[in-house]
Amino acid sequence: MVTPRLRRRLLLVPLLGLLLTAAPARAQEPAPEAPPPPRVEAPAPSPTPDAIWIAGHWEWRDGGGVWQGGRWEPARGRVWVPGRYKRTPRGWVWDAGRWRTPQNP
Repeated sequence: MVTPRLRRRLLLVPLLGLLLTAAPARAQEPAPEAPPPPRVEAPAPSPTPDAIWIAGHWEWRDGGGVWQGGRWEPARGRVWVPGRYKRTPRGWVWDAGRWRTPQNP
């Protein structure tokens, strides 16, 4: 007979397997030159009234630029701070956008 405790343990086994086999995050590869201008995107209508359009950007991977298309994300009362490229001694590095909680006036 499978007890509730054993059932919980059995359900955790696949999750543990996913965690152990997930690929580690890759270190960001700096771009040797400034990225091209952003592509002009025509987003579909907002899926919800509080959604924010997060514009696409270029990523440098495997020695070349790869476009990451924009997407809609729910704001949930937060403010989106767009990402940007920064010039560093190693090259151009993408500083990813992030959500922040609005400050009270």
